[in-house]
Amino acid sequence: MPNVDFTPVNTGDSLAAMDPGSVRKLWQQGVLVAEQSSDFFQEMESRGNKAIIQVKTDTSKGKGQEITFTNMSGFYDEPHIGEELFSGPDDFEETQISSYSLKVDWARHGYSFSDRTEEVMGMRGEIKSGANVELGKWLGRLKTDQLFGMFQLKLNSSNVLYANGKTLNTLGSADTLVWDEIVTGGQSMKPLGGLPANIAAMGSRAPIWSQNVIATEAALTSLKMDPDYRQVLSQGDNRGKGNTLFAGGYPCIDGHCIVPYNPIDHDGIGAVGSFLNPKAFLGTAVAAGTTAIDITGGGNATDGAKTKKMYFKHFPGFAYRFIGEGTFAPATETRYFLIYNLTGADAGKVGMYSYTTGNNGNKITITGRLGSAASGIRATSLGDVTWDTGVWSGRHTDAHPSGSLIIPCNSKGVPIGDTLILGRQAALRGYGKYRGHRSQQVQEGGFIVQNFITSVFGQKIREDRIGRHPSVIRIRHAITYAGINLPTVA
Repeated sequence: MPNVDFTPVNTGDSLAAMDPGSVRKLWQQGVLVAEQSSDFFQEMESRGNKAIIQVKTDTSKGKGQEITFTNMSGFYDEPHIGEELFSGPDDFEETQISSYSLKVDWARHGYSFSDRTEEVMGMRGEIKSGANVELGKWLGRLKTDQLFGMFQLKLNSSNVLYANGKTLNTLGSADTLVWDEIVTGGQSMKPLGGLPANIAAMGSRAPIWSQNVIATEAALTSLKMDPDYRQVLSQGDNRGKGNTLFAGGYPCIDGHCIVPYNPIDHDGIGAVGSFLNPKAFLGTAVAAGTTAIDITGGGNATDGAKTKKMYFKHFPGFAYRFIGEGTFAPATETRYFLIYNLTGADAGKVGMYSYTTGNNGNKITITGRLGSAASGIRATSLGDVTWDTGVWSGRHTDAHPSGSLIIPCNSKGVPIGDTLILGRQAALRGYGKYRGHRSQQVQEGGFIVQNFITSVFGQKIREDRIGRHPSVIRIRHAITYAGINLPTVA
């Protein structure tokens, strides 16, 4: 009988040695793909200087390190004409150069589980359950939120426009995002040197030059209702059922491509909305009263009691923490918000409240509340709104059940939102040592496993040599939420 070698090719030892490295590679790939799927700005990234988001990667950077970008101005001296000679240093153009930096820092997240919950020690089970994908989505949302926060909180005031030339507290219900505001915003960028970006898909041979209008679906509702917008589509768009009025979507406006942003009201426990349309859902119910109280988020009393959740981080007045750029210091001023009852006996009615420095991200401590009689912090007039008077007649309440909608407003009680117009090199992204890096720590002799995701990155609005922001315009305007029936305020 011939000798036969029954030694298996795949032994337990060989698989044990092979599997950890392979799974870690799958984990990293899964995290990066998930990050891209939830990072709104990822498709606008490029290492070139013609994209909306310019990227620089230096894997040697670590915590607190800086990635430097350099600016040089053009030459603007007068010419030497005829036989004029260069007789001294003043005849030569001086080079005007400056540099500025963005700092990269560590952003980490993690979760833990016991060995009993996993088929194989924390690896195969994690991938199967999609936990790595959820961590990647978290990382993508973080990057998106941080960049929106920069456009909201760190943009030069000269780059902020108000609809119809108003101010924050003079915006009325009709001062929404319409055709004229987009055209005006784009034109405002041009004197600063803001140029259209190449928005063509990667690998495309022909560039597509455009500025991007980043607007929430709530803000775009007013554009869809704009008579000028409708007229242009009816006369200049495709005929028949292919017309945008019937097919949906958004055509370009004066060389501006509209990119809708739709932050969903997710079923997780955390902030909803965005910096472009801050909102929250009431945690602990609010009863009528005259004293200062805390307004909590989360949508129910149980989640409203969780003190680490930043339900109000997008609301004005919060000291938002930026990765690598420190903490924003908000001004001390009076701010307003509405609570709109979605359920209960007073469904459809609304309350109005004010605060100054009381937003710690988790809750808002109010300093004023609108009511039927003045007492304590309660007043019959708050800002420019008087209790149950004029367009607000029969619309007010000062008691709200859990789950009611909370939205910022101006002193007139008009909900406020923002829209961005971004051009070439609007912002910079720097990546450091890690990007979607997985690490693991075990406790209790391996029974408890803690998994972490780490990324080192930073972001910054691009500046020119004298500190201007050439490729970003932010338009502040009234905003309308579908299904929320508020009065029309002049």
